[in-house]
Amino acid sequence: MDRRGYELWCVKADGVLSFEHLSGMIHPADRYRVRAAFSATRAVIGSYEIDFRILSGLDVRWISGRGQGSDEDIVARQMTGIFLDVMSRKQAKRGVSFSLAR
Repeated sequence: MDRRGYELWCVKADGVLSFEHLSGMIHPADRYRVRAAFSATRAVIGSYEIDFRILSGLDVRWISGRGQGSDEDIVARQMTGIFLDVMSRKQAKRGVSFSLAR
């Protein structure tokens, strides 16, 4: 992951980062759905997109995972994709109001 990915997941950039490690941070209510979607993307060629929550300390954050499916192009057991912070989009959909401090 790049620097922003580590910041988004609130993990340190030292050492090897695995799917197992990241999936342990996925909100328990979303974990099975994300694991099932991940397994499905490995078997199907094409793009994927999935929104889910992660736990970062006491905070809950919404992330969108996007990439290309199929094990065909996996090199050295590494996958390519992106994670996007979609927290504001989710809040807007729910009609969450907030005020800006001056």
